[in-house]
Amino acid sequence: MVSPMMTTRLHSICMSIALCVGLLIASGCAATPPPVGGLRFANRLPVWLVNDQAQLIVPPAARGFPKLKYYFDRFFYRPVVRSMEVRSSPHAQNVNSLDEVPNSTWFTNRIGRGGLSAEEVRIGLSQVARLGKPQRLRVTGTKVGGKSPGLLYLDEQGAKYILKFDETGQPEMETGADIVAQRLLWAAGFNVPDDNVIIFRREQLVLADDAKIRDTFGNKRPMTNADLEATLALLEVQADGSYRGLASRFLPGFPIGGIAPEGTRSDDPNDVVPHQHRRELRGQYVFFSWLNHTDVKQDNTLDMYDPKAGYVTHYLVDFGKALGSLGWIESREEDGFAYSMDVKYIVTSLLTLGVWRRPWEGADGAQPSGERYLGVGRFESKEFTADGWKPAYPWEPFNHIDRFDGFWAAKIVARFRPEHIRAAVMAAQYSSKKTSDYIVRTLIERQSIVVRHWFANVSALDEFSMDGDKLCFSDLNTQHQSVVGPTETAITASLYGHTGRLRGRAVVAHSAGARFCADVGEIADYTIVRFRSKVAGAGTRTMDVHLNVGASAVPQVIGLERH
Repeated sequence: MVSPMMTTRLHSICMSIALCVGLLIASGCAATPPPVGGLRFANRLPVWLVNDQAQLIVPPAARGFPKLKYYFDRFFYRPVVRSMEVRSSPHAQNVNSLDEVPNSTWFTNRIGRGGLSAEEVRIGLSQVARLGKPQRLRVTGTKVGGKSPGLLYLDEQGAKYILKFDETGQPEMETGADIVAQRLLWAAGFNVPDDNVIIFRREQLVLADDAKIRDTFGNKRPMTNADLEATLALLEVQADGSYRGLASRFLPGFPIGGIAPEGTRSDDPNDVVPHQHRRELRGQYVFFSWLNHTDVKQDNTLDMYDPKAGYVTHYLVDFGKALGSLGWIESREEDGFAYSMDVKYIVTSLLTLGVWRRPWEGADGAQPSGERYLGVGRFESKEFTADGWKPAYPWEPFNHIDRFDGFWAAKIVARFRPEHIRAAVMAAQYSSKKTSDYIVRTLIERQSIVVRHWFANVSALDEFSMDGDKLCFSDLNTQHQSVVGPTETAITASLYGHTGRLRGRAVVAHSAGARFCADVGEIADYTIVRFRSKVAGAGTRTMDVHLNVGASAVPQVIGLERH
């Protein structure tokens, strides 16, 4: 029998829990920060390069892509298993003491550290842009697979390319989307192929003596000029008689299959972090949502083993379905809002007898003038939300993204200025200025939505460094006001020893631009500075910056923790 006193206590506990849950929801899930204290970081500078380039004695085996099995696993088997698991999504396991992703065979910090010029974004990896327009393309065969035709060729320097084309009736859509996404993802830090739009005429194509045609069964036969003409007959001819194609340079080494969405590659000793816990793979959710790159699957990633280097490099490939191209070409109104087979939406629609307003209603990507711009897919910003976006197929790393992964990616997205974005769009060589302007404008609008959302979830103080007895840093909300909008941030700082003993308060003063400095005095041993920042209209966020005296007796930042 439960006593009245016990009933009262249980009621009080339940009410307290309910109140706490309500407060968490109201404050945007800003949980109470943990107590200060502990020797959390070693007394050394952060690691910015991971040594995952050890030469392999035995090359990894090539793996195929069994589509039916993959889709069954992603849509059915894995969701059922996950529903029965006691799930835990630990903090990303490949970050340094500053909670950043170091350089590796997976990711290279580019615009996120040091920055890039607009011209560097326009050129990217491009050899074509550096060497000028191609003069002679020596055709060596036709591509195998895919819906649209394609050719293999060697350029005048002997580099091997695959030449792909837009689907009939959709000029400039896939070729343009590929270039825009490829340039921006390269600038962000991902490994991508050297892709370029090229405009060529029939007389530039020369059939190689050893040109071959390979069918889907792997059978080869000599390729003739009649075969070349038959391929060209399938393409759209531009008004001046030229052709538009996407030239993708072959990656160094040989392919060994795509990146598995979970676990590691067992025959690659350098692959030690489970893929679902790699921050750059989780954070792709933010980049892909910005670009509406919904064609996310293992087949659009590629591991390459280069015998000369002796290790595996991990690539993203095939971006032609970005910028809403997949939704337009395949008539998927829900592109970017639901999986191609989304049980949640199917059940909701059935239960409401179709009355329920779907998130994608009104997001048809039509331009304000009511006309469709050449080469533009289902790409809009009116209905887009940063946390409601979905790829066409489930991708396991996205099931583990947390607010810290999202903030890391959003910081990089925020560093793209309008001139960077326009440079990437200019590289796509759209024939219509209306198309270019619309894509630039929509990318900027979606950028703002993405950055505002992920910046609101954690403390946006960053870029910490010591300047004498001052700890200086940037407030990213202030630094990127052109993206997030006008903001006011109130910042306070408290100093603690590693045991958690309060040493005093630090005066925070505005320095220059978006920089602030906290006067921390003389640092003689392990010190923790706890910052509290409150953005107008949002909750208070906290973070700890850990300092110590380095080998040269100079105080240095050795780590940080966001709460």
